[in-house]
Amino acid sequence: MTLAFLISIIFFSLAYFAHLNIKRIESRNNMIVFFEVGMDKKIIDSLLEKWKTFDEIKEITFTSEEEAYNLFSDYTARVSPIHYETLKTFREPKLNSSIDIKIKNLDDFEVLKSKIQKDIEEQLKKLIITTEKDNENNTVNQTENSEDSKTNPLSLSNTNTIKYRYSTIDGRPPIILKTDDTRLEQQREIFNSLRVAGIAVIVLLLIVVFFFIFMTVEFRLYNQMEEIGVMQLVGGSLFFIRAPYVLEGAFYGALGALIACTILGGIFYSVFIADSSSNLSRFFFENYGDLDWPNISILGWGVIVSFLVLIGGFVGGFSSFSSIRRYIR
Repeated sequence: MTLAFLISIIFFSLAYFAHLNIKRIESRNNMIVFFEVGMDKKIIDSLLEKWKTFDEIKEITFTSEEEAYNLFSDYTARVSPIHYETLKTFREPKLNSSIDIKIKNLDDFEVLKSKIQKDIEEQLKKLIITTEKDNENNTVNQTENSEDSKTNPLSLSNTNTIKYRYSTIDGRPPIILKTDDTRLEQQREIFNSLRVAGIAVIVLLLIVVFFFIFMTVEFRLYNQMEEIGVMQLVGGSLFFIRAPYVLEGAFYGALGALIACTILGGIFYSVFIADSSSNLSRFFFENYGDLDWPNISILGWGVIVSFLVLIGGFVGGFSSFSSIRRYIR
């Protein structure tokens, strides 16, 4: 019984951990739109104001060229000194500005992505300034494809190279949308599966606890049928006869939950508090320390343990009561 409660608490913790990870995934910048250095601020502001009206967006922020340089400079100074020295050689302390987008729900990811990409493509059409010809013979092809170019400026012949305003490299758009939709969806599916599996195992183990106590009490009742019959003959009430068995089942359930909490609490304290410098502790805090963990005081932990003990007592008492109803009527 203690083992069942122990496994139940472990899987409940895993389900809660998966829930926090899903929240972290949804709270990250799910899309980032990068702008070439020197991009007209009016173009950025027009896109920013339009995207702010989208219902799918939870939060949208703009990072200027100077802010991007400072952020990346601080990061490389800590983790990559070589890149940091390269940054210091820049004539101007500027990197690509960006618009960071967080969505309300990952289910809206594809819809929002297509809307933003459409706005970017419309803006890129306005920024096309010329096309280069590889040789004089391309003049004929340019004339033949002129009608198609009017309807779709981005649809050019293979012998032409698109040039954009503000672009530092021929053919590279000055506005680029970056997403990691494949990785986001994979993480979401993994943690969703873990959360569902955790809940399913918890329910299954509670059922196991119920039937374990049910069968234990029923076995004892079967062996004590004569004593129960004598108590009924001398006028013992149903409550008087049933109460010891119900209390016994509740006691076993509460004791099992308490022992399980004590074992897990001891493991948690020895790994994450008493030896916080261990490799396991450092790995956990470095990778999952930024999750939205609840701030629980000592009193709060006492309340949680008491609640789990009450659940164990309730499951034990209810299973005992269900068992004795068959024999004591």
